[in-house]
Amino acid sequence: MKNLKNDTSALFLLFFTLFSLMLIITGIACGGRDAFIGALHEMLSPEKLTTDSLSDEVGGLGGGLLCVGVTGLIATAVLKFSGATIAGGSFGAYFLMVGFAFFGKNPFNILPIILGTYLYSKAKKQPFAANANMSLFACCMAPAVSELMFGLCNPWGKGAGIVIGLIAGIAIGFLFPTIAAHTVSMHQGYDLFNAGLAGGLFGIVIFMIYKQLVLVPAGTSADYGANSISGGSFPALFNTMLIIVFLLSVALGAYLNGGFKGYGALLSRTGHKTDLALLDGGPLCLINFGILGLFGLGYVNLVGAPISGPVVGALLCMLCWAANGSHVLNVWPLFAGYALAALLQGNISWLAGQGIAVGVMFASGMSPIAGKYRFPWGILAGLLHACLVSYTGAFHGWLNGYNGGFTAGLVCCVLVPVVLSWGGKGKE
Repeated sequence: MKNLKNDTSALFLLFFTLFSLMLIITGIACGGRDAFIGALHEMLSPEKLTTDSLSDEVGGLGGGLLCVGVTGLIATAVLKFSGATIAGGSFGAYFLMVGFAFFGKNPFNILPIILGTYLYSKAKKQPFAANANMSLFACCMAPAVSELMFGLCNPWGKGAGIVIGLIAGIAIGFLFPTIAAHTVSMHQGYDLFNAGLAGGLFGIVIFMIYKQLVLVPAGTSADYGANSISGGSFPALFNTMLIIVFLLSVALGAYLNGGFKGYGALLSRTGHKTDLALLDGGPLCLINFGILGLFGLGYVNLVGAPISGPVVGALLCMLCWAANGSHVLNVWPLFAGYALAALLQGNISWLAGQGIAVGVMFASGMSPIAGKYRFPWGILAGLLHACLVSYTGAFHGWLNGYNGGFTAGLVCCVLVPVVLSWGGKGKE
């Protein structure tokens, strides 16, 4: 096992596989045979943003967790069999897939998008390994695939919808890498959720076309909205499971690393264009994953937010950058910005809302601002994100799963020029 210390690729693949299998086993244990029925029902349902995959109306606890785990295995297989270099970006791609499988992705609606990016690689005469991470990031648009297939406002039947959704998904996967390559320059690397900004802008275009050419002629435009399907809170299950995972992650990382040596250096990094896996190694990233996870889970329990599918999924999405830029010291100011927003409203209980608990996790994508330009700018970034995040989903018709990342991108487009002008040189 000690050989894993110097083989980040093998370590991460093992970690991804075990994490996915844990979710599958938990799902089957919770749902029994009904887990498979629930998983099938979820894959044949609309999954626009705000849809809790663990709701009984979607997959149920067992079926939802089963879908999450299988989605994780698919992501792991894409990374492994493409021959991609597995480092911080791949860690992020995997946990974004798993996190959003709690509210938006499933093993069916991601496949055409991955295929589209594979075809993009062929058209560009590039190895798929070079775009494997991007194929997973592009799955932020998976809700659009499900909407075209099974949306209740569509004028076509499910048979035609599946064909339309498959074609659209392939087109999305084919076009997404080009769009995402451009949006990086818009925030200059200060939004780790770059795919969210790309998906938000792409989603606006897709939604407006969909609305004008499909919903308006069908007379269903006024009926279209977020699914808003909520599930239950499972504090005992997820607190127990996640605490064990986070502690084991820290223990495994410390064992392979020979202790915590070097973690202080990791915490000193700004997070701006920083691949922690390449700079600090896989074991320290596992330690960072566990400690950041305990911080995020502790926050959720402290504010009294429901420990539901979307909240757990958002927490895992925050942790996706534990190997690529985020750590406790550059994340806490973003959380403090949300707390400041609550204080300014005179309503501290606002933090306990599911949507706000989800939002703060994605505000963490702006951790490079706090890391490089100190905590006051991070607090301001968190405050701005808190003000915007509840409203931006409507821009793209809830078709971009990474709405919190889209919001972070919008904040960065406005705030980063100000920070660069008035924030000084910043930490190197």
